[in-house]
Amino acid sequence: MSLAQLDHQPLLLRYRSGGERMKPDAKRPTRTLKQLTHEHQVPPWLRERLPLLYLGETLAIIPGLGVASHLQAGPGEAGLVISWQPASLKSA
Repeated sequence: MSLAQLDHQPLLLRYRSGGERMKPDAKRPTRTLKQLTHEHQVPPWLRERLPLLYLGETLAIIPGLGVASHLQAGPGEAGLVISWQPASLKSA
C-alpha cells in the first residue's frame, strides 16, 4: 500500500460485516470478499475472522489476499506491506 495514502485518512481495522467489495487487480472487475476468499482457498471458518484494513471508509487491504488497486504503491514509491497469521488453535 502506498505510504503517501496514509497522510489523508486513518487506517482502521474491522471485521466482515457483509457486502464488502474490493478490486485488487486494476485489470479485473471488482469482486466481493466472498469471491476473493474463495479464489484464495481461505477455509470457511476463517473467512469471518479475517482482519480487514480500511483507509477511511474504503476497504484497502485484505491481508494475504490483496491491496485495493488504486492504493497500491507504484514503482519506486514507498509502501507498506501488511501480513497476518491466524493465532494457533493448539490447547495449552
